[in-house]
Amino acid sequence: MAVVATEGDTNRISGEVALSLETGKTINLNNPVSKPRLLELYEDLCLDWKKKNHSLRSKQLKPDQIKTYIKEQFKNAEQYMLQKKHQIDEVFQLDVEYEAESPKVKEYKQVTIQNLQLCIYSKKYSAGPQHPSSAHEGKIVEALGSLVSECYWLGCLMALNNPPFHPDWENHPPSSQKWDIFPQTTQYSKASYV
Repeated sequence: MAVVATEGDTNRISGEVALSLETGKTINLNNPVSKPRLLELYEDLCLDWKKKNHSLRSKQLKPDQIKTYIKEQFKNAEQYMLQKKHQIDEVFQLDVEYEAESPKVKEYKQVTIQNLQLCIYSKKYSAGPQHPSSAHEGKIVEALGSLVSECYWLGCLMALNNPPFHPDWENHPPSSQKWDIFPQTTQYSKASYV
């Protein structure tokens, strides 16, 4: 089977390669949202947090409130993407029994999910930062700025990975630093789907 790259694909790939050369980050041309790349993005998010949390301390926000809000962003993203995966099944009227019999159906469904992941990945760079509204809108979101949308965006990408994963909030050891909010490890999601 021959794969033909369109001009748009070539421009997108060349832009990503140029970015990876500038930053020294690895990139898989077949899958720019592979698990190793998502882990790099998560590490970048953790580094951004370390830079930003110093300015947040002066705004009289409690680290527990911020941690709860950030966890909520990842959880909401994961739930929303699980919902999207179920909608893919509904649209194509796929059921578990048929899927178990046909490896091709499973493969095509995974390609559809990966394309959704690529759309979300690319949308960030074309549409600018976006995030869903939440019950905690206001002071926290204003203080965190783009970090909120970054958490949600990355949570969506992690949830669409095969297998899905997320920051390991359950095994995040207590630190002497109250502002040490992000877990250093990730874990596979319990609600794995595909």
